[in-house]
Amino acid sequence: MSVMLGTIDEHSTTEPYNLTSRFFPSKVGGKPAWLDLKHIPEASELACSKCNIPLVFLCQLYAPIDEPEFRGSCFHRTLYVFYCNECKDGRTFAVFRSQLRKKNDYYSSEPAEPHDPDITPDMWGVKLCKVCGCKSTVEYENVYCSFHHKNIDLNEELKNKFIVVLPEHIINEESDEGSESASLNSEDDESDCSENSDEAQIPKGSLQDMDGLDESLLAMAYGGDKDDEYFEKFKKSISSVPEQIIRYNRLESPLWICSKRIPEANDIPSCQFCGKQRSFEFQIMPQILYYLKLPESSIKEESFNFGVLAVYTCPESCEGGQKYKKEFLWEQSPL
Repeated sequence: MSVMLGTIDEHSTTEPYNLTSRFFPSKVGGKPAWLDLKHIPEASELACSKCNIPLVFLCQLYAPIDEPEFRGSCFHRTLYVFYCNECKDGRTFAVFRSQLRKKNDYYSSEPAEPHDPDITPDMWGVKLCKVCGCKSTVEYENVYCSFHHKNIDLNEELKNKFIVVLPEHIINEESDEGSESASLNSEDDESDCSENSDEAQIPKGSLQDMDGLDESLLAMAYGGDKDDEYFEKFKKSISSVPEQIIRYNRLESPLWICSKRIPEANDIPSCQFCGKQRSFEFQIMPQILYYLKLPESSIKEESFNFGVLAVYTCPESCEGGQKYKKEFLWEQSPL
């Protein structure tokens, strides 16, 4: 099975309708394109458990499962990732899974056309925060999700101080047939991955573009140990598509960036709804930081840096319980 990769083309233009719910986008930043439009998570579920500030939407991945044993339960399926941009120590992440059958309350069984009318949560009486696109609350007149976002919307100085919405990019998908060949114990591949690529074709912001990386990302990637065998495997595995920001490899293993903070089996909690042990589904790569355009921090520890963000989900993608089910994210950061 090949690994599916996600990339961003900064120079391409995406029509706005392609970023809406009815086109089931995979994307970074902007506001969430919710799948189930009636049962969007409450504002309290999308607030940091430490500082209580609303989480920032990082990305969403459209990941339907068409295997026969799922019996059509995952005809549409999207995973959403949020993070806290304010907590610098032990940063909070949240992952939500939403899925629908082919016959559902929102979408036709036929593919949407650009001229079709838009489908929004408002059609089901659900109001979204005008600042972040998450569910608003009655407490704030169904216009905002929190006092924090109300303040930001009404105060120009705060708009420049807090990150609420990240730059929006569509995620392009491609298959990487050769990515599984790199192994920690491989003895038949002695070539350096940097020698196999045309230097002129290396995208700015990728881990192969060492000159284009900011210092904090470079330090994070190496973890202070240039002889780390995991990092050597990491470089080989991404060499064919160094600009990848997503690696989707459901039920397989993550591509770790270093030997530090690799989870044990008991570090990954079981599904809280069906009790099955969660399994790996996809990972977010550090190259995504290049596209987020986050402001530089003078203090290294305060920067939003990471090695790998590995998302673990219920292997059976169970249906019972909440419509947006919380899954689990493991942050591997060698810093």
